[in-house]
Order: sequence, then C-alpha cells, then structure tokens
Amino acid sequence: MKAAVLEDFNKIVVKEAPTPTPIDDLVLLRVEACGICLTDYKAYKGQRRNVNFPCILGHEFAGIVKAAGNNVKFFRPSDEVIAAPVSSCGVCEDCRSGFAQYCRFGAVIGGDGMENFMNGAFAEYTLVPESSLYHKPPNISFEAAALTEPLAGAYKGLIEYSQLKIAEDLVIIGSGSMGLLASMIAQKAGAATIIMIDIDDWRLEFSKKCGATHQINLTKVDPKKAVYAILPYGPDLVFEAAGSLSAAQLAFDLCRRGTRINEFGVTTEGTIPVSPAQIHWKETRVDASFSVYPRAMQRSIRLMEKGLVDPSIIITHRFDLDEIHEAMATMEISQRVKVMIKA
Repeated sequence: MKAAVLEDFNKIVVKEAPTPTPIDDLVLLRVEACGICLTDYKAYKGQRRNVNFPCILGHEFAGIVKAAGNNVKFFRPSDEVIAAPVSSCGVCEDCRSGFAQYCRFGAVIGGDGMENFMNGAFAEYTLVPESSLYHKPPNISFEAAALTEPLAGAYKGLIEYSQLKIAEDLVIIGSGSMGLLASMIAQKAGAATIIMIDIDDWRLEFSKKCGATHQINLTKVDPKKAVYAILPYGPDLVFEAAGSLSAAQLAFDLCRRGTRINEFGVTTEGTIPVSPAQIHWKETRVDASFSVYPRAMQRSIRLMEKGLVDPSIIITHRFDLDEIHEAMATMEISQRVKVMIKA
C-alpha cells in the first residue's frame, strides 16, 4: 500500500509499505478521507516531541472495511465506517467509570494522548480495533464522517462538560476547526449569542458561516470592552479553543460572576496567573475536555445524520495522499481551516 511515513521531524515520505493484516478484533480499513489535525502538524514539525519514528499519523478518518479479523462480530467487508482514534479495553476502572479516553490498556490511532500508538490513516489502508468503529449512515459523506472525532470533541466539551443551555450567551476564543465546530453546535443547541474572538479577519468572516453572531479581532480592539459592549452582563460561558496561553488567560479576564470556562484548546506546557480568591468570589467554574468517548461519537454521528451539523463546511483545502507535503505546507497559511487528505 501507499503510505505517508513520518521518518523524522520535518521528514515525511510517501512510499510503498506492507499492507497490514487484520487478526483477532482488528479491522483493515480502506481510508477514504482523513483530516489533518494540528497535533499531526505539530508532530511533523517537531513541536510535539512524543513521537517514535517511523510512524504513520492521521486520526480523523473514515473509510470502507476491506477485511476483518476472526473475532470481529459487527463489521463486514464493504461496510462504510467511521473511526474513533481512541481504542480502549472496556473493563478497566477508567473504562467502566465512563472515561474510556483514559484507558491505560488502550491505544491512540495516529494521534496523541495515550502511551500506546497504532499507525494512523495517512495511508491507503490502516488497522482499527472493532471497538473503535461506527457504522456510517449513508447520508453522511466520507469527508464529513472523517470529522466525527473533532465534532465529538467539541460536543463533549461544550454540551456534556460545560453544559451549554438554551438562550445562554457564549464567547468562543479561536476560530480554528474546533472553535468553528463548537459554534455550529452552539447554534443548534440554542445559544442566544455566539461571539467569536480571533486575531485574523479572514477566519472571523468564515465564522459567520458557522453560526457566530458577532466577531471580535482582539488585535484591533480591547476584547473585554468589546464583549461587554455586546453583553453588558457578560458571558455565561467562555470556550477557549485557540490553544495559546494568552487565550487561556483571556478566558479568565472575560468572566463575570457565575461565568463558566472551558479551557479546551491549550495542550502545550505553560502556566498563567490565576487568583483562587477571584475564582471563589466569582464562583467561576473551570472545566476542560480531553479526547472523546463513545457517547460523544454517537451523538456527533446523530447530529450529522439528522442534518443538524455538517462539519465538511470547514474544509477549505483538499489533497491527495501523494500531495502530503503541500498539505502540510498549507497548515502554515492563515486562510485555511481544515485540510483534508484523500487516500
């Protein structure tokens, strides 16, 4: 098979590799579409160092079952499927407590967040444990299906953890993929106001397609004054999806009494000054959300199947697997959102 193999930082090679053989509970998937996540790009550029070479990245994907191991029960060749990048054992304390994303015996497929790593979907074929697969409804395109995992991440953080409610006022910091998906979900969940904050006018304009009602460029105005000009009482929820420490700090700065925060985007090391006294007096509830679990994947599939959310709206660039270098270079430009690879 053809695969884009990461052999070192800044060195990805498209070459022939052995097609893996599915055994036991493993399924061989013909990859139809795979999105590039920022964590993939950071691994490629060396900004994320927990990488063992050689490896195949890519964890936002969907495809068609080619073959199945002898213990696979629910999937057969030619089934169209969606893959979650998290594999879990199902029987450990974390799994049975509802936190499959913490499973110490599981693995991450082509991504980050677990010690055990399986090759991902920047390839024509990849192996996926049966427990990580979901049947793709026929009315969902492969490109939209490939974005189930990021959609599920936004849903889990915004709805299940931060409990966004009808008619609440929301601020989203960062109009990248996750911020835009969160905006789409918030619109369908009945948010009264969705304020998008970013540093790029093109991305802010793009956010209008995804349900954001107001846009603020923090390089041009004081973001707190701008938010409170729109919401004199302040936001009910601030969803940080930019991934920078300054964005994490801004989330706290925007709080009124009773504001909830989700520090969703920051995955790099670092600290910000936070006042426990201010958290106490303001009753600030601080949340975060890491990875996905099965319920969030199921709900996200339902959002797409029922026509409520189409995540493929955020795809701005498409490349063939042979064009992986051009695709990675596109991750560096400002006027892009989701880059999609077609195997």
